[in-house]
Amino acid sequence: MPPIGLVLAAGLGRRLGDRTADRPKALIELQGKTLLERLLVSLAAAKVEQAVVVTGHCAERVEAFVASRAFGLSVRTLFNPDYATANNIVSFLSAAEMIEDGCLLLNSDIVVDPSVIEELAADRDGSWLVVDHDEPLGAEEMKVQLDEAGWITRVNKELQPEDCVGEYIGALRFDASGVRECLASARRLVASGGTNLYYEHAIDAAAAEIGALPLPTTGRAWTEIDDEVDYARALAILAGVEGHGAR
Repeated sequence: MPPIGLVLAAGLGRRLGDRTADRPKALIELQGKTLLERLLVSLAAAKVEQAVVVTGHCAERVEAFVASRAFGLSVRTLFNPDYATANNIVSFLSAAEMIEDGCLLLNSDIVVDPSVIEELAADRDGSWLVVDHDEPLGAEEMKVQLDEAGWITRVNKELQPEDCVGEYIGALRFDASGVRECLASARRLVASGGTNLYYEHAIDAAAAEIGALPLPTTGRAWTEIDDEVDYARALAILAGVEGHGAR
């Protein structure tokens, strides 16, 4: 059975201006459906039975949205009171007790082909990060480095593109061992003052202990939504204008 779904949806989304003035990015609509609805429905289609949505900015709107709809799985919300002053490493830690047996983690600001989530949730051992090997890498991408055996050794925006195989798209699966190591790493970083970090920094710092493998997008459509350019790209992907995933 797939592990519990964890959707991180606490951020402010400042770069989207008026679109997120009264709602989190998770409740932005694309072709009549919110990002959150698309992700939860995809989790349900992948046979995930439970999901936790970590909230922050406009949490009451997410709570009302979740309570007003059926997504095909059980969904609960969890409020991160530090959302305005900390980054998503704190949101990740806030769900620690619920994900101790493993989790399927999704950033709430991604649009992704449902088959990617289905493959991620399929019966498999170990920990896996979804990686786009197809698109060129630049300064903003969350870059992924592998060793000669194919194991993930680094996940960091600061890596040199020529040393990396692709971009982590914001979707992963941890087994119990992997999530335990990542949570321990996140706790160490936060204890040393790293509340402004991403959970990917915790993966980066403990990659050897986590032992994760890349799961390729293999040309399937996806994008994250940070600004208006990304929003337009997401609409194009959903309309079928773009044939392949893009950052």
